[in-house]
Amino acid sequence: MPLLACAMLVGCWLQLRQAGLWPQAAYAAMVLGAAVALAGLAWLRLQGPAGRQRWGGTRALLAACAAAELVYGLAGWRAVPRLQDRLAPGLWGASLQVDGVVRGLPGRDGRGARFEFAPRPGRHGLPSLLLVSWSAAAGREPPRLRAGQAWSLPLRLRPARGLSNPGGADAELRWLRQGVGGLASVRHARGLPPPRRRAQWDQAGAWQRLQALREGLRARLYLALAGHPRAGTLVALALGDQAAVGEAEWGVYRATGVAHLMAISGLHVSLQAWLAGALVGGLWRRLRWRGVPLPLCLPAPWPVGAARALAALAYAALAGLGVPAQRALLMLVVALALRLWARRLGWAQVLGAALCAVLLADPWAAAQPGTWLSFGAVAALLLSEARGRPGPDRPRPWWRAAWARLRAAARAQWAVSIALAPLTLVFFQQVSLVAPLANALAIPAVTLGVLPLAVGGFLLPAPLDGLAWRLAAGLQDAVLVPLDRMASWPGASWQSAAPCGAVLALALPAVLALLLPWPWRLRLPGVAVLALLLLAPAARPRPGHLEAWMADVGQGSAIVLRTRRHTLVFDTGPPLGRGMDAGSRVLLPLLRQLGERRLDLVVLSHADADHIAGAAALARAYPRTPAVGSVAARRLRALGFGSASRCLAGQAWTWDGVRFTWLHPEPGSRLREDNAGSCVLHVASAHGSVLLTGDLERSQELALLRAAPTPGLRADLLVAGHHGSRGSSSEDFLRAVAPRAVAVQAGLLNRYGHPHPEFLARLRELGLHPGRTDLDGALAWSDREPRSLLGWRAARGRFWQSPAQRGL
Repeated sequence: MPLLACAMLVGCWLQLRQAGLWPQAAYAAMVLGAAVALAGLAWLRLQGPAGRQRWGGTRALLAACAAAELVYGLAGWRAVPRLQDRLAPGLWGASLQVDGVVRGLPGRDGRGARFEFAPRPGRHGLPSLLLVSWSAAAGREPPRLRAGQAWSLPLRLRPARGLSNPGGADAELRWLRQGVGGLASVRHARGLPPPRRRAQWDQAGAWQRLQALREGLRARLYLALAGHPRAGTLVALALGDQAAVGEAEWGVYRATGVAHLMAISGLHVSLQAWLAGALVGGLWRRLRWRGVPLPLCLPAPWPVGAARALAALAYAALAGLGVPAQRALLMLVVALALRLWARRLGWAQVLGAALCAVLLADPWAAAQPGTWLSFGAVAALLLSEARGRPGPDRPRPWWRAAWARLRAAARAQWAVSIALAPLTLVFFQQVSLVAPLANALAIPAVTLGVLPLAVGGFLLPAPLDGLAWRLAAGLQDAVLVPLDRMASWPGASWQSAAPCGAVLALALPAVLALLLPWPWRLRLPGVAVLALLLLAPAARPRPGHLEAWMADVGQGSAIVLRTRRHTLVFDTGPPLGRGMDAGSRVLLPLLRQLGERRLDLVVLSHADADHIAGAAALARAYPRTPAVGSVAARRLRALGFGSASRCLAGQAWTWDGVRFTWLHPEPGSRLREDNAGSCVLHVASAHGSVLLTGDLERSQELALLRAAPTPGLRADLLVAGHHGSRGSSSEDFLRAVAPRAVAVQAGLLNRYGHPHPEFLARLRELGLHPGRTDLDGALAWSDREPRSLLGWRAARGRFWQSPAQRGL
């Protein structure tokens, strides 16, 4: 079974790397052929010892190939119709009145609401599911939305296209798994008719009733806690709505390595199943039927197993049957089935069977960090349990028993921390060094206290439900206090560049060497390999060279400049809704992917929100970083930066042979925080140069032409001012700069129409074809090839990525 599970992982990985899909019939043929091959090999195995001996290793190899082919074909066969069910390109940017039904659990915050919307069938070009944002700025405060309501909404349609950056979350793959075929926003919501509770074309009655139940339970919890800051955490634990947890609170959980406790994980599902099994088992062993004990009629493991499975299913359904809940449910059901059928298999066999079930149900789970982390944690715990399994029971004092349990818990924490270190470096480029201590505190409190109270409150009548939730919120507050202090400790988390393939290949034997009961002389190489993982140097430009990353932050600006030993961030991007910003969602993952442990300077060109919204997140992640910009010094210090100063023309410095020069604003001018006061930075190495102009307008460009000599303006790369607006990057300015490459940072189908057609026409006249973050994702530039820009979408090339439409 472990061999088949590994083969399926390989098949999923290969299919996820496809740049384009084949016809669905080809995948169906692969599935059919693999199923026939596996059935034939299973029949041969049943032919007795002679058949098994005859095939031996050849049969195992053929079974592995067939399993990989099966899951490869299954993933492709399921992906083809989902890609076909996408918003037609002809409707990109269109505004339509759409009839449909609210699905799922609507999310809500101070900025508005976000929910799944199933349009009425029959409208050509519309997908079967849209993800809709209803902003409070759309004309009125969004009403209370409930699952199953039928609305007729004025929607502005967009493709299911997310931000594309190194280290960032792949929203498009998530939407593919959820079946979301397009995005939309509500426009001009005044005068909308009231919703209808149900719709005739809604075929998912049971699903809608489940979502309506979840919505009612969430409203009941929020009402009982009346604005308590931990209400969102309880909603995340009980109902699986992780968006209810604040970004600052998430930061504490990530820094201390306990973020897994805030998700619907296998630990939570198993706890609910264990509680139900313990209750049913205790009752079953005490009940009688006509004087006969029930265990004599039906052995206790069967009703206990059924109770555990039903409790796990109920909790997973309460959490919305999200992918993590499905994964945990499948793992538990497979383990229960093997136990009830008296199949005494090793832990590797059970884990392999669970992984096979998960990949067959969701072939794209192989791309999710949660899959690797959850199975890795379970494997580490099972290894630790097998290593520390006690011998025959002997009478011993209570303090020896307590010490043994404490050692077992410490061994489990050690095993999980060691096993997950390589995976967390791969996925998040950081490892929490305080995670063992933080988990030792948080796991018992959250798992045995907060979670049962949060879920149990739904089973209690008022006012007992409010009492249970207030106790759970108070306990979570008590847990958060030491976690917050741990997160602020120096060196609480370690950041490192993503390890290379060669070092990563050595991680598995290194982890096994540390977890298995081997002599220490055999474990020392494992310690050396893990140290190499933690200390892996980041790939940086050579001395005297310069590189730039123009991040894909939507309608905003965020640029990373790197020399051999220094890093500068120019602007920090816009807000991204629901309490999120480009700093936490885009820049920090990008900087971690690049292996940046510190920043040397943060530049905020001016005070518009699309340029500074992510500054506070950077200041928290990189404390004491100096900041420069056309923003008031007190405002910069309030954001959390170590020092604050203003950019003034004529100031210059050199890093690693690369010269940085301010060109605007002029010394002695009054501080302006608008577009006209934008900082202009010229960066030049011996091999290439970059010009960053913020949101500089045409009048300031002309003043800059008069004040600065033309040679001082020339640059190989120009990041277009004001996102390629009509009033920036004038023809005279472009001729003076004479760029060989132009980058435009703008949001797809943004309401400002950036980049403007007139700006694009001026570039065409000069023979320039700009790189665009809205079409190409993050853009990378290096002075080793100053004429070219590499788009992150083209570098990755996955089949689920929405194709670029150059005519936009």
